[in-house]
Parts: sequence; C-alpha cells; structure tokens
Amino acid sequence: MKLGEIYRKIVDMGMDADPRGREKLKRILEKSRKKVDKLEGKKKELVDRDVLWNPYTDCRLLYGDEDREISSILCGIDIGTGEMVLADVLGGKGKRVDMVLAHHPHGIGISNLDWVMRLQPEQWAAVGVPIAQAESAMSSRLKEVHLATKPRNHTQVIDAARLLDMPFMCSHTPADSLGYQFITSYLREKDPDTLGDLVDALLDIPEYQAAERVGAGPEIIVGNSEGSVGEKHVFFTGGTSAGPKAIPKLASAGVSTIVSMHMSEDVKKACEKEGLYAVIAGHDSSDSIGMNLILDELEKQGVTSYACSGFTRYKRS
Repeated sequence: MKLGEIYRKIVDMGMDADPRGREKLKRILEKSRKKVDKLEGKKKELVDRDVLWNPYTDCRLLYGDEDREISSILCGIDIGTGEMVLADVLGGKGKRVDMVLAHHPHGIGISNLDWVMRLQPEQWAAVGVPIAQAESAMSSRLKEVHLATKPRNHTQVIDAARLLDMPFMCSHTPADSLGYQFITSYLREKDPDTLGDLVDALLDIPEYQAAERVGAGPEIIVGNSEGSVGEKHVFFTGGTSAGPKAIPKLASAGVSTIVSMHMSEDVKKACEKEGLYAVIAGHDSSDSIGMNLILDELEKQGVTSYACSGFTRYKRS
C-alpha cells in the first residue's frame, strides 16, 4: 500500500467507528473548511490542511511522501527516538521496516489533543446527560489539556524520523474508537452481573491476558467483586480523561459502572463520592485492541507488521 492510502484507510476506519456517526463528522469537517477559508496571511499559509478531510487531530501522517510504497510496519503504543532507531536497525537484521506507526500522538497530534476531546460530551449525552451540562463540565478540562500539551517537545521523534528517512504516523482516536466499539459490543453480549464477572469477561480477551501476565490486567478500583454492574459507560475514546467533573453528570444519568483504560486519583475519588463503581481495563492493552483491528485490515492488503513498545499483536482476521 502507499503511505497515503494507509493514512486514509485508518481515518476512514475511525470515522466508521466514531460514536458520533458519519453525518455529525461531515458537519464538523464543513465547519473546519469554513474556518480555513476565513484565514488570511501567514495563518492561512501555515494551517494544517488535513482538517479539511480528517476530523482527528491526533491521527496524522507526520513524516513521509504519501506515494511511498509500504510493505512492512513497526507498530508501538509509545514511539520515541529509540523505536525509530530500532526500526532502522531491524533492516540490517533481515526485518525490513518501511514505516513506523505510533498509537499515542506526536507533533500536531498532541498539541491539539483537546480538539478530539469534544467527542466525549456526545457520548455522555447518549446515556442521558443533557448535552449542555456535558459540554459545560468538559469546558475547563479542554483548557487544562490544551495548556498541558504546550510545553511538550512536539517534533523530537518526527525529527528522528526525518533524519532516518523513516515514514512515521500516529493513530490515536481512530484506534481508540475501534477499541471502544469492540469492548462496548463485547460487554453488551457478555452482560456481566457483577464487577468480578466483568473482570473475568475482560480476561478472556488476549490483549488483557498479556497485560495480566505483567501485572497490568483489568482491576476493580472502586467497588468489589460482588458489586452489581448495572448501567455501564465505557471511557475509551476521545483524547484523554474527561476529569472528575464528568462523574456526577454520569451518575445523575443512571450510570453505575465506569469501564476505563486507566483512571487518575481525582476521578477515582469522584466515583467514590458519587457511588459509582470503577474498573480499569488496562492502558496499553486497551490501546492494543484498536491498533490490532487496524493492522488486521492493513495485513489483508499484504502489509507485514512487527510489534514493539507495549503493543500486543493479536490477529482477529
């Protein structure tokens, strides 16, 4: 596949899995086009034009010519300069690597992470939270994340890719949305009665089995194994944690159990205060599910993949 085809394929898969639906995404892209059209001078010259067709700021082709042919990928959850050098070294050991695919974002993907977080209030609305309340609860968190990403070294790994002439891209929200749909459907089918049953159900999934072997498997962090699951809300997609203000809104809407990749102490305390149960499925393991679904599709086109940096490869097709 050509590099540009891989990029567009991943975005398209993300749009198919996006809980907002295709029509909503079309409206978002139209608004982006109008904003770009209004820009003038240097702002228009330097604007990221991928926003005209790609609604995910954290999914980007970071380095490489779109016409470049790709037959093999080194894929990892967190990619640093070391993984870039690893990709180059593998070529000398008989494992040719044509591109590196990161899950967690780099460059503009991380500097504008707050943009994709706008997905989350619509997820809350789907379980009964009034959209105005959801957006209000999220507004301060968006500013917090926006400011937190500014001090980052946004081009460190991209610079390494350029010096090594190694095509590089990241796929964050598209993979997370695929994982969200997979886990939501899976838990709906399994319909666990208790939190213990929920954890057991997750441990039937290969990615979580691999995490359990290294002490990072699914875990009940609020509640106990006998607690009733009730109405579940899966927190898997939309940038990063919504923060503690989301929890009272979800509790008022009737949610009983939060299933999250990971959870900060302030969100955990909010769950305890509101009487919500919380289960963390595992971070890299949950990320691996979405990335695996992407690689399954790419491998159907003849692309080989190698796993590194916290990514557990498991083929489902």
